Amino acid sequence: MRVITQAGLGMAVALAGLAGAVMPAGAATSTAAHQQTTTVGRQSVADPAAALAAKCKKPIKVWGYQGYYKCGTEVKKGYVDWNNDGHTDEVFVIAPDRTIWHTWKNAGGWKEMPGNGRADNMLGPNGTGDPRRCIVVYVNRGFHYWQSCFYNGKWHNWTTTG
Repeated sequence: MRVITQAGLGMAVALAGLAGAVMPAGAATSTAAHQQTTTVGRQSVADPAAALAAKCKKPIKVWGYQGYYKCGTEVKKGYVDWNNDGHTDEVFVIAPDRTIWHTWKNAGGWKEMPGNGRADNMLGPNGTGDPRRCIVVYVNRGFHYWQSCFYNGKWHNWTTTG
């Protein structure tokens, strides 16, 4: 299995309508144009169309925590009921800069997923019956599906799922 790296996915900047995620309300989310290079989140891209797509963000508020997700993201797939009791336990989203964020009740706000993962859309929890809690995302380049799993008290490396 391969681990997602910032360098490997840094070039796969999402175009309009592909993904969405949340940024903490206090985090910088602006996109600044500067001649031919545009800064998107933590990345610089030479494609103004990609920068424009990254500017499109929608607000989301979960458990009182305000954030933003990238336009076009399948947000509902990020609402996860881990224990199947009919109530959402955790929410995952893709931010306008393609970073992956999550929150849960009493989390204190939105938290960036560890491992420098970048994604273009949210697929939701894995449906393989794996007893671990795993979230799956879509990347529009190379290996398409990636997951990170929570077990032994922490989230683990992003790995390909096929």
